[in-house]
Amino acid sequence: MVDVARDPRILVLLRESVEQCHSLYEGPQGLALAEVAPYLVSLPKESRLLEALVREGWGKNWGLFLTCPLPFGEVRRHLRKFLMVQLEDNDARFYFRFYDPRVLGPMLPLYTEEQRKEFFGAIDRFVLETSDGSVVESLRVQLAS
Repeated sequence: MVDVARDPRILVLLRESVEQCHSLYEGPQGLALAEVAPYLVSLPKESRLLEALVREGWGKNWGLFLTCPLPFGEVRRHLRKFLMVQLEDNDARFYFRFYDPRVLGPMLPLYTEEQRKEFFGAIDRFVLETSDGSVVESLRVQLAS
Protein backbone atom coordinates (compact mmCIF):
# COMPACT_ATOMS: atom_id res chain seq x y z
CA MET A 1 0.00 0.00 0.00
CA VAL A 2 1.28 3.43 -0.89
CA ASP A 3 0.12 6.88 0.15
CA VAL A 4 0.19 9.06 -2.96
CA ALA A 5 -0.21 12.16 -0.77
CA ARG A 6 3.34 11.64 0.54
CA ASP A 7 5.08 12.39 -2.76
CA PRO A 8 3.91 13.10 -6.35
CA ARG A 9 6.59 10.68 -7.55
CA ILE A 10 4.52 7.73 -6.24
CA LEU A 11 1.66 8.39 -8.65
CA VAL A 12 4.15 8.71 -11.52
CA LEU A 13 5.60 5.30 -10.63
CA LEU A 14 2.12 3.74 -10.41
CA ARG A 15 1.07 5.17 -13.77
CA GLU A 16 4.26 3.95 -15.46
CA SER A 17 3.90 0.47 -13.99
CA VAL A 18 2.12 -2.58 -15.38
CA GLU A 19 1.26 -3.81 -11.87
CA GLN A 20 -2.32 -3.92 -10.65
CA CYS A 21 -3.13 -0.94 -8.42
CA HIS A 22 -6.30 0.72 -7.26
CA SER A 23 -7.19 3.57 -4.93
CA LEU A 24 -8.88 2.60 -1.69
CA TYR A 25 -11.29 5.49 -2.25
CA GLU A 26 -14.37 5.06 -4.46
CA GLY A 27 -17.03 7.11 -6.20
CA PRO A 28 -16.98 10.84 -6.96
CA GLN A 29 -14.95 11.59 -3.83
CA GLY A 30 -12.48 8.89 -4.84
CA LEU A 31 -12.03 10.51 -8.24
CA ALA A 32 -11.58 13.93 -6.65
CA LEU A 33 -8.96 12.55 -4.24
CA ALA A 34 -7.16 10.26 -6.72
CA GLU A 35 -3.94 12.26 -6.57
CA VAL A 36 -3.71 12.10 -2.77
CA ALA A 37 -5.28 8.70 -2.08
CA PRO A 38 -3.93 5.49 -0.60
CA TYR A 39 -3.44 2.81 -3.27
CA LEU A 40 -3.29 -0.93 -2.93
CA VAL A 41 -0.68 -2.30 -5.32
CA SER A 42 0.02 -5.91 -6.24
CA LEU A 43 3.79 -6.44 -6.16
CA PRO A 44 5.17 -9.77 -7.33
CA LYS A 45 8.77 -10.52 -6.33
CA GLU A 46 10.12 -9.73 -9.79
CA SER A 47 8.25 -6.41 -10.00
CA ARG A 48 10.24 -3.42 -11.17
CA LEU A 49 7.72 -1.26 -9.31
CA LEU A 50 8.57 -3.05 -6.06
CA GLU A 51 12.23 -2.30 -6.65
CA ALA A 52 11.49 1.38 -7.42
CA LEU A 53 9.24 1.83 -4.37
CA VAL A 54 11.87 0.40 -2.05
CA ARG A 55 14.79 2.21 -3.69
CA GLU A 56 13.09 5.61 -3.91
CA GLY A 57 10.60 5.52 -1.05
CA TRP A 58 12.14 3.65 1.85
CA GLY A 59 12.81 6.08 4.67
CA LYS A 60 10.19 8.50 3.35
CA ASN A 61 7.09 6.78 4.79
CA TRP A 62 5.55 6.20 1.38
CA GLY A 63 3.53 3.27 2.67
CA LEU A 64 3.72 -0.27 3.92
CA PHE A 65 3.86 -3.80 2.61
CA LEU A 66 1.63 -6.71 3.44
CA THR A 67 1.22 -10.34 2.47
CA CYS A 68 -2.15 -11.98 2.04
CA PRO A 69 -3.39 -15.12 0.27
CA LEU A 70 -6.66 -13.48 -0.83
CA PRO A 71 -7.24 -12.05 -4.31
CA PHE A 72 -6.49 -8.35 -4.82
CA GLY A 73 -10.16 -7.26 -4.81
CA GLU A 74 -10.89 -9.00 -1.52
CA VAL A 75 -7.85 -7.44 0.16
CA ARG A 76 -8.91 -4.02 -1.09
CA ARG A 77 -12.48 -4.55 0.14
CA HIS A 78 -11.17 -5.60 3.57
CA LEU A 79 -8.84 -2.61 3.92
CA ARG A 80 -11.51 -0.13 2.85
CA LYS A 81 -13.40 -0.95 6.06
CA PHE A 82 -10.74 0.89 8.05
CA LEU A 83 -10.55 4.15 6.11
CA MET A 84 -12.97 5.90 8.46
CA VAL A 85 -13.18 5.56 12.23
CA GLN A 86 -15.46 6.90 14.90
CA LEU A 87 -14.10 7.69 18.34
CA GLU A 88 -15.98 6.22 21.29
CA ASP A 89 -16.83 9.59 22.83
CA ASN A 90 -17.56 11.42 19.59
CA ASP A 91 -20.11 11.02 16.79
CA ALA A 92 -17.78 12.50 14.19
CA ARG A 93 -16.03 10.21 11.72
CA PHE A 94 -12.34 10.64 10.92
CA TYR A 95 -10.00 9.37 8.23
CA PHE A 96 -7.70 6.70 9.67
CA ARG A 97 -4.36 6.81 7.86
CA PHE A 98 -3.45 3.22 8.71
CA TYR A 99 -1.49 2.98 5.45
CA ASP A 100 1.07 5.43 6.89
CA PRO A 101 3.79 3.51 8.76
CA ARG A 102 4.05 6.40 11.26
CA VAL A 103 0.43 5.69 12.21
CA LEU A 104 0.17 1.90 11.96
CA GLY A 105 3.47 1.13 13.69
CA PRO A 106 2.49 2.74 17.00
CA MET A 107 -1.18 1.66 16.74
CA LEU A 108 -0.86 -2.11 16.29
CA PRO A 109 0.70 -2.79 19.70
CA LEU A 110 -2.24 -0.96 21.31
CA TYR A 111 -4.89 -3.16 19.68
CA THR A 112 -6.66 -5.82 21.69
CA GLU A 113 -6.55 -9.36 20.32
CA GLU A 114 -10.07 -8.88 18.96
CA GLN A 115 -9.11 -5.61 17.23
CA ARG A 116 -5.99 -7.20 15.73
CA LYS A 117 -8.06 -10.13 14.46
CA GLU A 118 -10.51 -7.76 12.81
CA PHE A 119 -7.84 -5.50 11.34
CA PHE A 120 -5.62 -8.29 10.00
CA GLY A 121 -8.45 -10.42 8.62
CA ALA A 122 -6.67 -12.81 6.24
CA ILE A 123 -3.54 -10.62 6.10
CA ASP A 124 -0.53 -12.64 7.24
CA ARG A 125 1.94 -9.85 7.79
CA PHE A 126 2.56 -6.12 7.63
CA VAL A 127 6.07 -4.88 6.91
CA LEU A 128 6.89 -1.24 7.49
CA GLU A 129 9.74 1.07 8.26
CA THR A 130 10.41 2.41 11.72
CA SER A 131 10.08 6.09 12.51
CA ASP A 132 13.60 6.84 11.29
CA GLY A 133 13.28 4.59 8.23
CA SER A 134 16.49 2.76 9.03
CA VAL A 135 15.11 -0.57 10.27
CA VAL A 136 12.39 -2.81 8.88
CA GLU A 137 9.74 -3.65 11.44
CA SER A 138 7.81 -6.79 10.62
CA LEU A 139 4.54 -7.23 12.45
CA ARG A 140 2.98 -10.67 12.28
CA VAL A 141 -0.41 -11.42 13.65
CA GLN A 142 -0.07 -13.69 16.67
CA LEU A 143 -3.59 -14.90 17.29
CA ALA A 144 -4.78 -17.76 19.42
CA SER A 145 -6.66 -20.41 17.44
